[in-house]
Formats: sequence, structure tokens, C-alpha cells
Amino acid sequence: MRKHGLRIAGLCMAAALSLMAFAVASAQAEVGSHWNVNGSSISKELVEKGVVPAATLEGSHGVLLSHAIGIELNILCTSVEFEEARLKLEGSSLGKIKFAGCQITTQKKEGKPGEQEVLTACEPHTGTSEEGKGVVLTNLLKDLIILHEGAEGYDRLEPEEGTRFVVIATSAACAFGENIPVIGKFVFKDCSSKNEKGECITEGRVEKEVHLTVEGPLTELWTISKTEEHKATIDGSANVFLTLEHKGLKWSGTPA
Repeated sequence: MRKHGLRIAGLCMAAALSLMAFAVASAQAEVGSHWNVNGSSISKELVEKGVVPAATLEGSHGVLLSHAIGIELNILCTSVEFEEARLKLEGSSLGKIKFAGCQITTQKKEGKPGEQEVLTACEPHTGTSEEGKGVVLTNLLKDLIILHEGAEGYDRLEPEEGTRFVVIATSAACAFGENIPVIGKFVFKDCSSKNEKGECITEGRVEKEVHLTVEGPLTELWTISKTEEHKATIDGSANVFLTLEHKGLKWSGTPA
């Protein structure tokens, strides 16, 4: 997130996401991969009891950056969390991502470069209640640890069914449409440490209490349709950690 948004996702926003992936031509899903908690691979019994991940944005907000009808289409959110999320066997996970404090912005006419205008007619919402204003809740998402060019610490996140992460409801007066789909697959990587050049050192298999995640290679995101104009990226990062009875424990992901 260009330190100005979460190019949705993560919805997490990057991190909001550190937990969901599938195989692709240049990235092989590792059957036999596993999550580790407090020094041990999670067991079937532990999975059945529930290992619950959680996420928060690293900065004050995150944004999904895209274009449509010849102008910027940016979806900025101020918070992210997982819903119904659980770690599974074979280095997989399943859950939804909830973004709040969301608004759609575009480059302000006659404004300075980067100066944004909030499009009130395009305010995202989930449901019809007051609590649903500014809220974006994704469809059910699946994730799996993957390897890419030998690098560890990558996860691929995609919808459990179909290709849509979410269809963002706005209003009939929104120039981008009353419903804005976010389509594709998101790959995030651990970026808890960096080298002297400021480049991420992927440490997905290193047990840490908190893993900082950002958008990784092989991400393919679009808004509205799979066309060049509608390509999207996520600008931002998220912290992912365990909660409930496993709160504070160190965890990691190990490829097979």
C-alpha cells in the first residue's frame, strides 16, 4: 500500500492475508507443507480444535490501486481483520477478510499529482445497516504455501470458488458502477526483515510471533474485468499473528 492504502485486498490487504495459496505454472504448491506453532507442526487434532490467525494493517491504511473509465480507481481502507479464518493441514488455510473504513478515491481534478478526491457516491458497503457502511467483506478465500524460484515464505490466496475475491457494493450513482468486482489471485510474501538494500528477506519458515506480509510476485489482480486498464496492485503491508488460545506463540510455514 503506497503508504496510502491497501490496494484491496489484503484485502490485506497484504497480510491481512499471510495465509492462502494454490499451484501455478511457475509456482509449485507443496503437498506436505505444514504450519508450525511453538516449535511443532500443527496436528490434525489441533486443527480440529482451531488455530486462528489474525491480521492488522502495518500503517494507518491500505489501498488497492487500479484504473477504470480512464481515471484512477483506488479503494482505501483503514483496517483489516480475518473472519472465520483457520489454519488447515498441508500448509493451507481458509477464511474471509473484512476491511473497514473503506472509501473509493480518484485523482482530484486540477489537483496536485497524488491529491485524492473521495467519491461519496461510490462509498462501499456490506448489507444495509449503518454498521455496514465503509465495510468490504470478501468471499471465502483459500490459501496454500507455495515455492517460487526456490524462495520460501510465499502464500497464494484466491477465492474458494470462481475468480472473484469480492463484489464491492456502491450505489447507482457511482461512476464505476453499482457493483465493482475484484478478480484474480494474490500472492503475498513475508517481509519481516530486509537486507542493506531495503529488499525483503523472506522468512516464512522462521518462527515469529508476528509476520509482516506484502504483495509478492505472481499476483494477478483486476477490478471490473481482466483487461490491461483494470490491473490492480496492493500498496501496503499487514501483520499476521495467532490469536485466542495461541495468542503470543511463535509460528511459521514450512514447504514440503
